[in-house]
Amino acid sequence: MRYGKPPTELPGLSIREQGQCVVVLHQGAGSTLDHFLRGPLERLGGRLLELDSAVAPAEEVPRILRDAGQVVVVRYLPRSWLRVLSAARRAGVRLLYLMDDDLLDPTLLEELPLAYRRRVRERITWQRRRVPALFDQIWVTSPVLEARYAPLGALRLPLRPHSSLLEERPRVQLAYLGTSVHTREFAWLRELLRRLQERQPHTHVDLFGDLSINRQFRDLPRLRILHPMRWPSYLAETGPGRVDVLLTPLLESPLNAARAPVKFIDAARCGAAGLYSDRPPYRGFIRHGVDGLLLGDQPQDWLEAIEHLIHDVPARHRLAEACRQRALRLSRGEPEEGNPAAGEGEDR
Repeated sequence: MRYGKPPTELPGLSIREQGQCVVVLHQGAGSTLDHFLRGPLERLGGRLLELDSAVAPAEEVPRILRDAGQVVVVRYLPRSWLRVLSAARRAGVRLLYLMDDDLLDPTLLEELPLAYRRRVRERITWQRRRVPALFDQIWVTSPVLEARYAPLGALRLPLRPHSSLLEERPRVQLAYLGTSVHTREFAWLRELLRRLQERQPHTHVDLFGDLSINRQFRDLPRLRILHPMRWPSYLAETGPGRVDVLLTPLLESPLNAARAPVKFIDAARCGAAGLYSDRPPYRGFIRHGVDGLLLGDQPQDWLEAIEHLIHDVPARHRLAEACRQRALRLSRGEPEEGNPAAGEGEDR
């Protein structure tokens, strides 16, 4: 099928003045907005006000809808919103429905996983008969949907990716490679990473953990939770060039004090600059400022060190290269310069 251009990019939606607000109700449909709606709306001079339709409408929502005058409902039509949307329609608010999958035909849901099928039924399919009467216009995103819902007057939106999706973005990759047994360290990292991700728009973080770790961190932006994996897969996932800054906080405990400084080797494998807690096993092993940084337990100290390495790329590379060269010497069994295990030289 050919993807020709519809008559207008956003049929049925008008922007009367620069900066006019269009309310969008959706449940995490950011990709749909960025692929089809956000760019054309900005070119028309409008802006989006996004509301989460998974949450029942607050007291001020009817006023917000009336003031905007136009509402786009993406994918789902929860029952808790029906009364508010119907009242808005009677008050002259223009309602548009955007569907990027066939969510209205119950016979097509049988091929979906059971849990997902239930969610779709509850959020839209059971309300499918209300769609033609409630909405002024139905938008779809493919020729198949356009043909299938032509009797309802459906019009297809062209694929118009927002320019931000295609920008080259600087990226600094951080990782913490501790396992889920480090419950105290994960709790400590939570506040540090929250502050970091708020302050630095280009930092990305990888953590390894189970479902409990995912629940603990999933609200933080640009953070990925990787499931525990076998050693060969772990080595491939954390190989050279995968990490810029390796975080190794290690809080005080008899168990931690008995560990070996193996995360230093992880930093060397990844080609990363390593940040380590200033206590055994890293105190007396890491050459502070040479092949890693030793830090106290205050998150602010770690935040400042991370931001320094983000902005001072040569310093980051020097730490990473010194770490790698030292790891190679260890691999060959060569004697350590300055006997770092005894705390000489630049160790702390």
